[in-house]
Amino acid sequence: MKRKITCSKCNKNLEENRIGKNRYCLKCHNSYMRKNRKKHSELTDIQRFKANCRSYLNTYIKRGVIKKQPCSVCSNPIVEAHHEDYSKPLDIIWLCKVCHIKKHKTENK
Repeated sequence: MKRKITCSKCNKNLEENRIGKNRYCLKCHNSYMRKNRKKHSELTDIQRFKANCRSYLNTYIKRGVIKKQPCSVCSNPIVEAHHEDYSKPLDIIWLCKVCHIKKHKTENK
């Protein structure tokens, strides 16, 4: 028998695609983010610059101009974009989550 997984906030059934990834249903998550995420106007100049850079890259990915590549370190197909220089928004390195975290830890030392 399959156990139903529920939202930690409203106790409604969790959507299939959120099981194992999120504790909250999409409605509760969206509500939380609307209350707590900083608006673009509340970001510092550097945060706004980086957010614009990420948005620019995501537009190119959605249009199919840039294709995701496997992790450049371990070849994992599930990747994130890493910017060495935010002034070059399309100059990225594809890294999996684990390698991305390691990269930032070594950069911060």
